[in-house]
Amino acid sequence: MTTVLATVHEMPAASHHLDPALPPAVVLTGLPLGVRRLVAAVQTLYAGDWDDCAEDLRRRRAGKPYLFRLDPSIHSSAGGDELAWLHRLRAYELARGERFGPPDLDDPTGEDHR
Repeated sequence: MTTVLATVHEMPAASHHLDPALPPAVVLTGLPLGVRRLVAAVQTLYAGDWDDCAEDLRRRRAGKPYLFRLDPSIHSSAGGDELAWLHRLRAYELARGERFGPPDLDDPTGEDHR
């Protein structure tokens, strides 16, 4: 299990591939805290609909009314591009044929694990 987790943690931030061979819980564990918060927001506010969240982000960026303003830690953890993370996470779920479970948002170290 340690080897698999190390592989997820070592994934380059710019990589647009989350390995669908890995179970969702393992992938979530390796994601930065801000991205896990993004997953939780999509599950809670958008009923798991990645496209609705992406549209809301586009509306916010365009200065139009929106539902949710992302926490700055999500923005920084996502490398400044939440839409790219949404695309990657959605693609993973489609490839895996399985949705992410609720992410663990407790980070005892307080670190952002990229």
